[in-house]
Amino acid sequence: MAGFSDFLSAETMRRLDRLSLSSRWTAEGGRAGRHTSVVKGASVEFRDHRDYVQGDSLRHLDWKLFGRSERYFIKQFQEETSLRVHLVLDASGSMAFRHSGRSTKYAFARELAAATAYLAHHQQDSVGLVVYDDQVRRWLPAQSGNRHLRNVLEALSTQEPSGRTDTGKALEALAGGMARRGLVLMLSDLLDSPEAVFRALAHFRRRGHDVVLVQVLDPSELDLPFDGVSDFIDMETGERLEADTALIRRAYCEAIGSAIDGFRSRCGALRVDFHVVTTDRNPSDILSELFN
Repeated sequence: MAGFSDFLSAETMRRLDRLSLSSRWTAEGGRAGRHTSVVKGASVEFRDHRDYVQGDSLRHLDWKLFGRSERYFIKQFQEETSLRVHLVLDASGSMAFRHSGRSTKYAFARELAAATAYLAHHQQDSVGLVVYDDQVRRWLPAQSGNRHLRNVLEALSTQEPSGRTDTGKALEALAGGMARRGLVLMLSDLLDSPEAVFRALAHFRRRGHDVVLVQVLDPSELDLPFDGVSDFIDMETGERLEADTALIRRAYCEAIGSAIDGFRSRCGALRVDFHVVTTDRNPSDILSELFN
């Protein structure tokens, strides 16, 4: 049975213990917790007043305010609830690439997902997992509890990268299954149609989710450090291309830089946090940047 030690070192877990996980917006969980809920009702912390409407319960009337203004106002409260954390992990064939990183892109993304689950679990938040390529391979809706957490870690340990990517098609299957808002952490190399990715992001944002998109790349994918004539192989289709790296490096670097800038701009318009991370870094450092 998989545990956190299968993904995270003792030092990483100690560093994670100094972090906290939260959403920029309000949570909508199903039990008491540490995050402000969007649900209004009777709870311990007063939020605001609104005008009385016929049919409202009289037990929420503010009689003291009525005595001062001779107008009826209803008290509104905010309750504390747990955060629902949805981990969305790309397991397509291109995620198996490794050149100069400390691991494959998939293993690195899996480590980030496990670290996020570790934070959520220690805050008594709910964790869910989606693993996809051109379809959803594994989907565990967000829940809390040790048994569910073991299922999440087991799924992370048994899934391996393969197949083609189709983010839009895969995540359309989640249309009604993540209705309650939460924090969505999406981990992918984004070697897919940008429009398919943005459709998925817009789907999550329309439902009020706080979305963090992390593009996971091997360092060599940013600067193409190879020498001489190289044989480039598409890990999803098997297509091969022979090219002199010195002749294409500049155009390649400009193209990937432009693609990253495009993601950053479109994500900004959607109010999605976008980060590029490389697999030569320490996951706890990345989590510090993402959630501080």
